[in-house]
Amino acid sequence: MREIKTSVCFSAALLAAIAVQGVASPASAQTAVTVRLDTFYYGSHVPILLGIVDGLYKKRGLEVTAATGRGSANTIQTVSAGTDQFGFADGGTLVKFAAQGLKAKQILGILETTPSIILTMPESGIKTAKDLVGKTGGFGIGSAPEQLFGAFAKGSGLDATSVKRVSVDLPTRDNLFMQKQIDFSFGYTVTQLPLMEEKCSCKLNTLSYAAAGITAVANGIMVGDDYAAKNPEIVRNFAQATQEAIEAAVKNPQRAIDAFFEYAKDTKLSRPVVTAQWAETIKLLHTEATKDKPYGYTAPSDWQKTIDVLIEYADLPKGAVTPASVSTNEYLLGATADAKK
Repeated sequence: MREIKTSVCFSAALLAAIAVQGVASPASAQTAVTVRLDTFYYGSHVPILLGIVDGLYKKRGLEVTAATGRGSANTIQTVSAGTDQFGFADGGTLVKFAAQGLKAKQILGILETTPSIILTMPESGIKTAKDLVGKTGGFGIGSAPEQLFGAFAKGSGLDATSVKRVSVDLPTRDNLFMQKQIDFSFGYTVTQLPLMEEKCSCKLNTLSYAAAGITAVANGIMVGDDYAAKNPEIVRNFAQATQEAIEAAVKNPQRAIDAFFEYAKDTKLSRPVVTAQWAETIKLLHTEATKDKPYGYTAPSDWQKTIDVLIEYADLPKGAVTPASVSTNEYLLGATADAKK
């Protein structure tokens, strides 16, 4: 019920913002842009695909193509290089690249609360972090939840050295878990959780990183600094159309799921999985710091906490990145003066 009340509140706020700021009139010729996604089409992409199918981007003069990706790192690099105009990628990955000199920003947040979780089988008896003591987990190489396992352990009162680790690639990790050859695995509520529950026809136990006190801004819309400087109106139109698409997808999820399958015709995902993925995404559209802000707004304080946890657990050099170097709210509908940072 809290989510429903919040979305109604934001609907009014967004409509008011549109009335004040106006909607950009589409040019006689549409501007073609690509948004490079992080992976295959899945539930968190629902607003973007809805915006394309239902003409919300076209209304603002944009002909948008949503292209599948090969991971957040690759997407951020193509956006920074200008190969793709926009990208849907992970905020923590952006922070790490920014420390190396890459110039791009997240202009709109979608997964503002981390979707990272630990998964266990329903019959495992593992329902709390302390139940992991002595258990064996599959630690995927380079996977974000595994990198921040130390932060999860600290926030949960668990000795991180008390678990047994098997280092594997991500497909092997997931297969070992489904075959019950390891006691726990890692993943995200918006991707692996619905997929694995469909495969096992069961309700998996989950241990949430967010519940352990971890703030880590996850996926949102990225744009390269150079492209944004040269094309501010295109960036603004894309950001504001995406805000409208999020609003529409929250208000009418069934239509949003229909649009997903209209666009992602070759997807192997079932409708129940995509529906569950979008439902999980809706839960992560805000943080405590942004609950009274428009969709897409990210808080500098949340970015600072993300940076701090990466400094402590992911070897991010201290002082190399600031919230302002990786994020901005200046293109969003309803962003107040203090939000344009």
